[in-house]
Amino acid sequence: MLAYTDYLHDVRVRREAESLVKNGFEVDCLCLRGKKQCRFERVNRVNLYRLPLSKYRGSSKMMYLLVYLWFFVLSFLAVSKCHLKRRYHVIQYHTLPDFIIFSGIIPKLFGAKLVLDMHEIMPEFYMSKFGLEMSNLSVKVLKLLEKISVSFAHAVIVINDPIKRLLLERCKSKSDITVVMNTADESLFISDRRERSDKSNGFIAMYHGTLTELYGVDIAIRAIAKLKDKIPGLQFRIFGSETERLKELADELGLSKNVAFIGRVNLEAIPKYIEEADIGVISIVKDGFIDLSFSNKLAEYVSMKIPVIATRLRSTLEYFTDDAISYFESRDTDDLASRILELYMSPQKRLLQAERAYQQYQKIRWAVMEKRYIGLIDSLIE
Repeated sequence: MLAYTDYLHDVRVRREAESLVKNGFEVDCLCLRGKKQCRFERVNRVNLYRLPLSKYRGSSKMMYLLVYLWFFVLSFLAVSKCHLKRRYHVIQYHTLPDFIIFSGIIPKLFGAKLVLDMHEIMPEFYMSKFGLEMSNLSVKVLKLLEKISVSFAHAVIVINDPIKRLLLERCKSKSDITVVMNTADESLFISDRRERSDKSNGFIAMYHGTLTELYGVDIAIRAIAKLKDKIPGLQFRIFGSETERLKELADELGLSKNVAFIGRVNLEAIPKYIEEADIGVISIVKDGFIDLSFSNKLAEYVSMKIPVIATRLRSTLEYFTDDAISYFESRDTDDLASRILELYMSPQKRLLQAERAYQQYQKIRWAVMEKRYIGLIDSLIE
C-alpha cells in the first residue's frame, strides 16, 4: 500500500491493511512521516515505511501541486526499490492524488497488479476546496488525469455507489470498479452498548470529527441557540480540534451552558460518548463534492442505534430513507432546529428512526465491505 497520509490516523487505510493481515496477507505500507515518528514501525503486523514528507495543510494550489509531485517522486523511487526486493503481487494506491498510481509503472511491468483506491473524486474536491468551476483549466486537467489513472489500474475502488456511477460515465473504465464504503468499526461501535439518557440528564446532541467551515458545525451551534429556551438541559457536545472560531460563536450567542467543547479524543473513546447522547448531528455544507461524500461518523451513530439528523445529500439518500434519517436542507438553521425539536418531543420517533436506520445499514456494514474488499484482492492474485 501507498498513501499520502499518516497511517496511524487514517481509519480507511489502516482498516484495509489490518483486514488483509487478518486474512493471511503480508502488508507493507508506504506513508507520510510525522514529527517524532520513526522511519520504520510494525503496527498490528503491518510494516510501515515512512517517507521523508509530511502532509501539506495550506491553501495554495501551487504548493499542493508541488507537494504532490514530490510525493510522486519519492513514491516512484521507494515502490520501485521495494518491489525489486519484495516482488509484490498487488500494490494499492490510496488517493489523493490520482496520478500517484503511475509511480507503480516498474512493478506493473514486472507483473504486479495495481489498485487505485479513490478516497475522493479529485476534480470535485479541487472545485470545492478552491471555489473553481467545472470549466476551469485546472479542473479539466484533473478530469483528464482521473481518466488516465483509472485506465492504468487493474482495479479501482470507490467509496460509494453514486461515485461509481459518475466514474463509469466520465471515465468509461474497462477496469473493475468496486465499492468499499467507510462504515463503522464493528469492534468499537456496538449497538447493544447503547444507553439512552433520561430526562434528568437533559437532552444531549453530539458531533465528532473535522471542525472546518465545510463541516457546518457553526450551523448546528446556531440551531442550538434557537432551542436553548425550548429544550430543558439542552447540550451540544463537540469533539475535535480547531475550535477557536466556534468557541467565539458560542460565546457570542450566549451558549456557555449549552455547548461543550470536549477537544480531540481517541477513536476508542468515542463510543462511550455516543452511549450518553440522544442524537447525532451532521450539518455538513452541501456542494458538488460533498453531495457525493458519505460520512463515516453517520455510520458510527447508526451502528450504535443513535438517531441522526443530517444534511440532505445524494450519497446518504442512496442508503437511508427519509424515515431512517432526519434530513434537513444544507445551511438552513431553522430547518435543523425544527428537526432537533421534533426528535426531542418524540422519544418513540427517536427509537423507531434509529431502528430503521440500523436495519438499512446492514447491507453496507463493514462485515459486508470487508468481504467484498478481500474478494477483490484475492481475484487479482488469482
